[in-house]
This record gives sequence, C-alpha cells and structure tokens, in this order.
Amino acid sequence: MTEPLPEFHLPESQNYHCIQCGRSCGMFMEVPIEPRSETRLGDYDLKSIMPEEIREKAPFHVSPIADERRVILRHAGTCAFQCDDGLCGIHKKWGYDTKPQTCRDFPYRFVETPGGVYVGLSYACTAAQENLGPPVTDQLDELKSEYPVANSRRGDENPVRLSNRHEVSWQAYVDLERDLDSVLTIGDYPFAERLVAKSAYLDLYIAFLREIRGDTGGSETKLPSSSTGRFAGDSGRSSDVDVLNTLRQRFMASEAKELFRLAGRTRGSLPLQRAFLGMITAFRQHLYIKGKRPTRIGTAVGISHHYLRHALKLGSIKLDALKSPFQYKALETIRFDPDGDDALHEMIERFFRHMLFRKDLLLEESVWLAQRLNVMHFALIRWHAIGRASLAGRDTVELEDLREAIRDVELQYIFHTTFGKLFEKLPSLGMILDALIRRPVFAASMAKG
Repeated sequence: MTEPLPEFHLPESQNYHCIQCGRSCGMFMEVPIEPRSETRLGDYDLKSIMPEEIREKAPFHVSPIADERRVILRHAGTCAFQCDDGLCGIHKKWGYDTKPQTCRDFPYRFVETPGGVYVGLSYACTAAQENLGPPVTDQLDELKSEYPVANSRRGDENPVRLSNRHEVSWQAYVDLERDLDSVLTIGDYPFAERLVAKSAYLDLYIAFLREIRGDTGGSETKLPSSSTGRFAGDSGRSSDVDVLNTLRQRFMASEAKELFRLAGRTRGSLPLQRAFLGMITAFRQHLYIKGKRPTRIGTAVGISHHYLRHALKLGSIKLDALKSPFQYKALETIRFDPDGDDALHEMIERFFRHMLFRKDLLLEESVWLAQRLNVMHFALIRWHAIGRASLAGRDTVELEDLREAIRDVELQYIFHTTFGKLFEKLPSLGMILDALIRRPVFAASMAKG
C-alpha cells in the first residue's frame, strides 16, 4: 500500500522551467550515481557519448572524497557526458527519463520537516536564478510524482537544534524563521546591515532562552537532556514560543529600530574577514577538492599560513571558480552596492530569502551555526563578484557578476557541497572555526566590506 504524501510547501515568489542550457550540470565537482541509476544506465552505450580520449575509462567510479559514494567521471573540468555544445549527452541521445536520478532532481531539493516537505531550488541553476518559466506553485503534481524516487531528499529532526545547548519546537522555529525573513525585507537599511541584524536577533533569542531555562552558569542551572546534551524546548518557566513573542515585542516594533540599533553597535574587522575567508577558500581548494588526507601537523601549519597571509594581504586572492587570482585592492576599489542597483538588490534579497524558505538553517549542526555560515556566504559572494568584475576590467559589480558569484558559492559552499566532511575528518579545523565565528565581531566582519 502506498503511503500518503506529506503536505508540500512551494516557494510562492519563485518561477522555474528547465531551459536545457546544460551549463550548470557540468560545473558540479561531483555528481553522485546511486545503484538504481547505475544499473539502468548499464544497458546503454555510454562510452559512445564520452570524449574519445577517455573512452577506455569506466563512466562511474568511487569518489576520492567520500569513499562510500560512487560518482560520474569528470573530464576537462566537466561531466564526462557533456557534449561540446554544453548539453547533456544522455538527455540528448536517449531522453530526459534516462538521466541519473540526481540529474533529474536538479535544481530541486526536498526537505522533510514536521510541518511537511519544503521544496527549494538551487541558484546554481540559470533558470532558477533568472526566475524563468511558470511559477513553481503550478508544478505541484509533477513534484509530487518525483518526490518518492528523488535522491535530493533531506530530513530534519524534531525538535529543532537551535544551538549546541538548546532545542526548540517546530512551531517556535517557524515563528523565528518568519521574523528573520521580515528582517531581510526592511528596506530602510543596507542589505549587509539586515544580515547582521538577522544574526543579532538569533543571538538574542538564544540569550533569552538561556535566562528562562536557567542555563546562565549560576546556581540555578538546570541539567540538559542526557540523551542530546541540549535543553529541551519545553524546559524553563516559559515556552519557547512565548520567549520568542517577548523578544519580538521588544526588538521588532517600529521596523525593528531597536534591533538595528543594537546590531549596529558592533563594528566589523576587514583583517578578520580577509583572514577567515582566505583560510576557508584555501582549505576547500587545497584539501577538499583534491581529496587529500592531511596530517594534523600539516593542518595546523596550513591554517596558520593561510590565516596570516590573508590577514596581512600578502600575495593575491585565488578563488577556484575564477580563471586567475585578483589583487586585494579590488576589494576596496571595485564598487559592490546591491542597495544602489535595483537589479542587484532584487537578486541578492530573493536569494537569501529563498535560502530561508528552503530550510538551509536546519541542515547544519544547529540553526545558530547555519546562520553564522549564512553571513559568511554573503562575504564569499561579494569576493567572487568583485573578483569577476576585476578580471573583466570593470570598476563596478554588474548583475552578471553577482549571478555568477551566487552560482560559484552555491556549488562550492552551500547547496551541493559536502564541505562538512572536511570538518568530520579534521575536528581541529572545526574547533578553530567555532572559536572564530563565536566572536561578536564575526557577523559584522563578514557582512560589511
């Protein structure tokens, strides 16, 4: 008997229709191939659509990064099945239904929550970025038919892991997310300041919960759950929903003026931004992509080298998605102003609001960590956009620079990456990351250039 489908939640302001550009598909670092698709594709002459120089190789192999996963062969920086015209050779020769399930899922991801399935899209996809096609809300029947066989399904725990010490109910998280979305749409402040205020609001919620739940280190401190190590959502004198209501009344009134005033008290540090992003990009490029298994000593040396080099602006900035490095002075001289250009503003606001809708905050170790990384992603987008403008000889970031920057960061750091596996292999790196992002200056440093 077929189980009934859960309730589906679709992004109301998002359109999508595959334009068959083939561009995004070939950019993936890895495309997993699950046993069902590999077995089915074994009936086709796949080598006939592969470049002649690699036809002696198997089309699928074990990932060099994740030993438990098989992936599609890559060649010359792209998928081995991509044709010279940029289109998928499998789709072109045998049709859409023949493609591996991962490729059919793209750009959708299904996140299963206590409130139903939230259907989000990857902005690595050109059509999703440009809002092309009919509304996603008109595609419910098609999405329901793909959902049972989709590989791009992610589950979320209930209760929600708000921080490493606190849990909240699903209803509290839904209310919190609604508040965070409201902060992102307050137009009287620059977008970067809205991101900082968004982080400040979450920090305030955790602080309020600590006080209510007796988790402030005093004599009244209660013990967290022995099974999770976190304070449960119903502990303390008031429910998590009630605590959030108190926070909202105090800090969200009058267009959140009190929240923005508080968030604006922390000044950013450009050396911290350079050092942190330099370290993150260097480790992803040199350790994660190449699949190396570094020693602890090598890790410590590498962390110190990259952190100091970028903090002191030694050398240049190298981003894997860009053809050439660019100079640090570009960060100061090239104008990146998503608030002064309507097209840039629409793009960046829609993207970050969609990240909330598709439940990015639920898919990290905690909501608090995910929000810190969310602000880091904004800084990475800025670096990639400025780098592209610099290499093109422009003194202002244009819409195409921003779109490509979002694509770069989606592919390498957010939606399609297993970057977290690096921290599983290198706990010391995770400890350093945690120590840096806990600093109050972190969010302001990442958001403000």
